[in-house]
Amino acid sequence: MIVERKIGTSDQNLVWVMAMMEDDSDREALQVKYGLTDEIITYVTDVNERSHYDRDEYLNTQLIVFHVPVVVDQISQRYITRPVTFLLKGNQIFTITTKRTQWVNQILTERLKLETIADTNEFMLIGLFILFDQFIPPIRKINAEQNRLDKQLNQSPDNKDLIALSNLQQSLAYFVSATRNNAMLVSNLGSTPFGKQLSDRNKEHLADAVIEARQTSEMTAIEADVVDRISRTFNNVLNNNLNDTMKFLTIWSLVLTIPTIVTGFYGMNVKLPFANQGLSWVITVLIMVGIMIWVAIALRHRHFW
Repeated sequence: MIVERKIGTSDQNLVWVMAMMEDDSDREALQVKYGLTDEIITYVTDVNERSHYDRDEYLNTQLIVFHVPVVVDQISQRYITRPVTFLLKGNQIFTITTKRTQWVNQILTERLKLETIADTNEFMLIGLFILFDQFIPPIRKINAEQNRLDKQLNQSPDNKDLIALSNLQQSLAYFVSATRNNAMLVSNLGSTPFGKQLSDRNKEHLADAVIEARQTSEMTAIEADVVDRISRTFNNVLNNNLNDTMKFLTIWSLVLTIPTIVTGFYGMNVKLPFANQGLSWVITVLIMVGIMIWVAIALRHRHFW
């Protein structure tokens, strides 16, 4: 699906092309109507593409790829990141998205004052600033879930909580990588051909985008570190609980082995002390109980429990 919108004033003739790549017809439209090569289209639709800037002097295009958050499971706070592409070509600016990232065009439409945009560079820089902010709501939700799990440490943590923490760690791993690369991208834009031809107004927008990108990256890194620490604490608590359980079972297996040994001896066809007494079974029980108590006291004395 491809949609065009005018931006700026009527005499500027600036066009915003929103391209959501659904099928081959969208690829053909970008090639035939807008003159994009198959190489460029393949390049910008690669879901594994990292955040970066590229320029093609022959086609007079500038391309900026950066990552945005994508929800996988809202309940368990599972997120990934996917690339979104800004492509500058003359008086046209393309935002190339997929089904998972089509919300980007909606956010830009709502947040950008399209009629006040002076050029495509300003559109892209303000757009980057807005999209960097989109990491903050997921991070806040992850933080709320992390606080809930942190309280579980004082109650009864179990494997379900570990799975929840694992989901948070996976989401933050994507976020840390994406926000770090996004921050590197905008920080280096000033030294690229794109950055060198910016107006003073757009340089201010670039500076704002750099600050926002770095703050987002730092916030994500801090949150990831906190979740990692909580996860390690959870593991320690569960391991200690497992050790206590195994210790309990080991002690009782040792103590309960004694009746088997004693009754095994007295069940043999050999002469043993007290075997022929009238109350021999009482003596056998007393021997078993006495040895069991002695073993329990010995283990206690050695701090096994």
